[in-house]
Amino acid sequence: MKKFFLSSLLICLAYYSVFAQKGTKERIQIHSTALEGNLIGDPAERDVTVYLPPSYNSNPESRYPVLYMLHGFTDTDAQWFGWEDHWINLQTVIEESLAEGLSKEMIVVMPNAYNRFKGSMYASSVTIGDWETFVTKELVSHIDDNYRTIAKKESRGLAGHSMGGYGTLRLGMKYPDVFSSIYAMSPCCMDGGASTEEALMAKLENFTVEDLDGANFFEIATLATSAAFAPNPQNPPFYLDLPAKNGEARQEVINKIIANRTLNFVDQYVFHLKRLKAIAIDAGLQDRGISEATKTLHGILEAYEIPHVYESYEGDHLNRIAERIQTKALPFFTKNLVFQSTLSEIIEDGGTGDFTAIMVTEASLPTHTVFKPQDMGKFGQKNKLPIIAWGNGACFDSPFEHVNFLNEVASHGFLVVAIGNMPKQTDVRSQSHKLLDAIDWAIAQNSDPKSPYYQKLDTEKIAVSGMSCGGLQTLEVADDPRISTVGVFNSGVLPNPGAGMPGMPQVSKEQLGNIKVPTLYLLGGESDIAYRNGMDDFDRINHVPVFVGNLDVGHGGTYAQPHGGDYARVATHWYKWQLKGDEKAGKLFTGKTPGLSKYEGWKWDKKNMDCISK
Repeated sequence: MKKFFLSSLLICLAYYSVFAQKGTKERIQIHSTALEGNLIGDPAERDVTVYLPPSYNSNPESRYPVLYMLHGFTDTDAQWFGWEDHWINLQTVIEESLAEGLSKEMIVVMPNAYNRFKGSMYASSVTIGDWETFVTKELVSHIDDNYRTIAKKESRGLAGHSMGGYGTLRLGMKYPDVFSSIYAMSPCCMDGGASTEEALMAKLENFTVEDLDGANFFEIATLATSAAFAPNPQNPPFYLDLPAKNGEARQEVINKIIANRTLNFVDQYVFHLKRLKAIAIDAGLQDRGISEATKTLHGILEAYEIPHVYESYEGDHLNRIAERIQTKALPFFTKNLVFQSTLSEIIEDGGTGDFTAIMVTEASLPTHTVFKPQDMGKFGQKNKLPIIAWGNGACFDSPFEHVNFLNEVASHGFLVVAIGNMPKQTDVRSQSHKLLDAIDWAIAQNSDPKSPYYQKLDTEKIAVSGMSCGGLQTLEVADDPRISTVGVFNSGVLPNPGAGMPGMPQVSKEQLGNIKVPTLYLLGGESDIAYRNGMDDFDRINHVPVFVGNLDVGHGGTYAQPHGGDYARVATHWYKWQLKGDEKAGKLFTGKTPGLSKYEGWKWDKKNMDCISK
């Protein structure tokens, strides 16, 4: 019976190896600004292995979630992916999991964190460089910019083994707006103090750079720990402080190391941990020290009522890791990451216009949210959708504050492409170029026979608009020749650019001269913090038609009111006039007494408006 079982198992393994679809892997280099100038002289050019799933090349329209994997101490990405001698081949593990139906296709990325001390701890210090920023910002940004990812935290996971498990917990706790789900496997460095063993300290005190290659595990691990957590820029050649010197323990150094043990700082990140969608930790029962510490972390998470998965299993620090990744970690991320990049939702009742609207995210533009008529079959050669690119208040990378307004506008026959994703992301700031990205995308979709927008968009009629910071983003790109009209809402150029919140565009009053098209300002009256700036802009703009409307509602406008309130009514009339040539809608802004004067509470002013003929 045993022989029969082994024979069947071998047949199954052979089946999977023959019939499992193969993905591809590539080893790239990324230049890291965050790692430049580290005192130990490690290169800022970092190797990174990227695994692309089997369908990546055959389905060019598909986008994928990304799992960032962190290797352990003394390891490299090359060892984990078989570029050189290895104890695990992650590509094989991934593809066997896919073949068994345990996981779905995802991109898997592993940076090489091997440094002069054989491991960075995924921490940040002047000695080793800012590894936290490299992994969570530079690496993630590079992958999103160069591969077909679903570029939002709901579709990013973080996992690692040993030192990588420690890095997973450390970075997962600190950056819940980058990753949504984390899995720490046999995480090291969770508790304990710092070794002050006399012989070890005496030897390390006299270490030279040449001694590093021959250092044993405990020696190099002690140096790596101090380099990460007790840097000293005045102490060459290693620029670190050891936990003991001249036979005396150095409590101030020990304290620095202890403070970076996971169990000692987890309490400071409880609220961050609760923002993660899913957490998993595991360790082998025979993994001495790590098993007990992992169980302690499990108890802490339970005490704080933080949902998580915890498993202990028969095994030591290395002997079942491939199996655990294949049967536990990859299925965990398959369950918890967002694989579908298209989100759709009907806002309110779809708007009051002639075309019931819907909010969607498109796989081909996962960095934005689209508001459009639900029935695109009504549009074609004789009835095309003008395009509106939208920037959000506070430069948020999400239009969550404006969905009623934007959906209402779309229901009148417009394609509105707003910067950012839903649900709301208030900790991420967008950049002005994303308005142009929206325009580029819409034009490309209109020309693509495979796109549902093919030849249904009016690429000659494009508006760029935004609220508050989004209004400044609008002004920053207003000189783009493709733009037909501009909308600046609850916004205006600051008299001293840069004095606003961090991340705001540095737009100057002189740049108002770059506007080439009719422009609409909507302000919230004197209680609007942008009122003075917006009215000053209006006073300075004399070279193009410009209209300013004021409703005493303050800086928040009426965007969140049912169907976007009065702001949506006024803005929609402007877009109908400027982008569709609707002269009736244009009467709201023209004539000796514009139609807006009949709207309760509105005040207005205009220049050069009556010379416009659509």
